Order: sequence, then structure tokens, then C-alpha cells
Amino acid sequence: MQVVYNMAAANNIINEQSSLADFYNFTDKLSKTRFVRFTGKNDEADNIEWKFTYRGRKLTIQYSIYNGVSLFSEKVKDLKIVTKLADKLHLKTL
Repeated sequence: MQVVYNMAAANNIINEQSSLADFYNFTDKLSKTRFVRFTGKNDEADNIEWKFTYRGRKLTIQYSIYNGVSLFSEKVKDLKIVTKLADKLHLKTL
């Protein structure tokens, strides 16, 4: 797993090789095992972003044909929760 840091967001790439089917598997696991409800969805041809709240933090799971599946927050201070959640999702798919 590769962790990417930038000034705008806390970003964690779950799997660069993920397919669209993997994205839907991750979102299904989020809703069933972490009991999140998706609050916003943006679906485009090459990029899908679904927003949700997890433990009081606003996060986004994204699928891109270029980067695979990523999980991120707009706040850098949420990097720890993003990393933990990404690890849980990644481990459950192996």
C-alpha cells in the first residue's frame, strides 16, 4: 500500500490496481461492516467519488482509472483515521 501526502488532503491509496468492481466491493464493506451511509456521490466517466462520515469525520472514497481506489479527507489532521480505515478495508479484501 502506498500512502500519498499533500497539503490539501489526507490521502491513502488502497490499491492502485483496483477495478471498478473492487471500488463497489470496498463501498459495500464500508456500509455493512463500518455502518457508514453515503451522503454524496459524484460519478463521472473516469472518476467516482462517494462522500461519507466515519467516526465524525467527513471522508471520501474515490475510484479513478488512473489511480485505482483511494480514501481521503479534506483535513490533514484526519490522516490517522484515513490510514486505519484503509488498512481495515485492504486487509478484508486479501
